[in-house]
Order: sequence, then C-alpha cells, then structure tokens
Amino acid sequence: MSYGELNLGPVWSGTDKQTGQFLKGHVPANKGKKWNDYMSKRAQKKSAKGWKNLDLHRNKNGRSDVSGRCRKQVVAVMDDGSWVLFPHIGSAAELVGGRRENVGRCCRLNQSRKQLKKPYGHPTNKVNTDHKYKGVRFYFVDDNTWTSKIKKT
Repeated sequence: MSYGELNLGPVWSGTDKQTGQFLKGHVPANKGKKWNDYMSKRAQKKSAKGWKNLDLHRNKNGRSDVSGRCRKQVVAVMDDGSWVLFPHIGSAAELVGGRRENVGRCCRLNQSRKQLKKPYGHPTNKVNTDHKYKGVRFYFVDDNTWTSKIKKT
C-alpha cells in the first residue's frame, strides 16, 4: 500500500455471501417496527393468511394443543365415601402412585356419562360414572356427579 492511498475494508452486510444465512450480530431492518411501518395493507392481509396454515400444519408430536391451559381441580372419592380435593390432576396421581394421564382419563370417562352396553352391543339404560383408577374414583370438581357418591356427615 502506497502513501496516501485510501483502503476501505469490505462492507459488512450481516449475511454470509456463500450461504445467504444471517450472521451473528445481524439486526433485522424491521426490528421494533409495526407492520404499518414497512408493509402495505394488502401485504398484511396476505401474511395473516399464513397463520391459518401454521395452525393446520403445526407439528403435533412436539406439544399438544392443550399445553398451557389452566389446571382443573380433581376430587378423589374412596369406596367408603371419603373424598379428597386436589388442585390438579398431577397431585391426584401422586396420591395413588400412578400416572396423571390415567387419572385424567378416569375423570373424562366419569364426566362423559356413557351408556353401558351389553356384551353383544345393545345399549342398556344404565350410565357408568364409577370409573376407577387404582381403586379410587376421580371426578372433575365442576362435574357434580361426585357429590352423590360421597359420605355426607
């Protein structure tokens, strides 16, 4: 380099020239901006359509649709009529030393009030609300079926 010559290094664009990937430290041009600042109304409508596709084609293996929902209170009713109130299904499963999925299944089956069937498939006039898991009947608190199963003192 000779005297007086101005040499500027390459301009940092924030992207890799070969792969096109963003490099560490790259700040997007739309960071902190509202859609109205950099997108037309028509483009906003087109982008919003993509959210429906995300909901339709979202991976179901990684998480369930009910994750993050509020926990439901559960009542455990013993055979002698005594009962215990739990803040959620997980703590009810700890009581019997079982799995929370099975306690939830028991609660849902008792809440559904399915009609019993005879062995050859014909329905009876009886409704089963006595599903048990490890010898204990579980019910959701908002389902009033359990109030008729407890011992009132």
